[in-house]
Amino acid sequence: MKKLVFLLLIVNCQLSINNSFAQSFEGVIDFRKTNLAEKVYYSYTVKGNHVRIDEKSEDGKSIIATLLVNLSSKEILALSHERKLYMKREAKTTDRVANSPRIIRSGNHRFIGSNDCEQWRVKNDGENTEISYWVTKGNYDFFLPLLGVLGRKDRFATYYLSIPDREGFFPVDAVERDLQRNEKGRLEVLSITEKKLDNSLFEVPKNYMQMEN
Repeated sequence: MKKLVFLLLIVNCQLSINNSFAQSFEGVIDFRKTNLAEKVYYSYTVKGNHVRIDEKSEDGKSIIATLLVNLSSKEILALSHERKLYMKREAKTTDRVANSPRIIRSGNHRFIGSNDCEQWRVKNDGENTEISYWVTKGNYDFFLPLLGVLGRKDRFATYYLSIPDREGFFPVDAVERDLQRNEKGRLEVLSITEKKLDNSLFEVPKNYMQMEN
């Protein structure tokens, strides 16, 4: 009898551990996008099927623009905080990368902050471009659906979506270069903070008016 109770405790403990790992990411990811001399700061605020994308000032103290994305309904709301207006935006489709790029999983690893990251490279001779991604594995199941709804046209998104078996990974650092190794752009995660979030972060403020397209 004692052995049976002990085994049940182990099973319950294991189920609890598995459930904790299966839980989707909830929290805030801050990152910076650099394109030549321009630097733009963003944050992803994620809870369940809801993602809030804030474009921020360089000092991080003010929010310039916001997108509220519902991954289930594929609804996108664009908020203008200065004018206290919002409007609906249509979900788009991400373009496929032309010229059949080469996917190179180098097997290289390095720590970026506390994240164990693996290097994936996408090389496209036809576009004279290579992007090197350092990705970490975790509970980032929101990321691929988000890219699908947003339909980004930039190479950071389109090249990433050309990589097979990418589910659950998140790019912590990405560098775009031409094949002569000249840097053209960079994405860098500045912080990843897991925490419980209030639902109001994903709602349009009540004093905002809808603007028709």
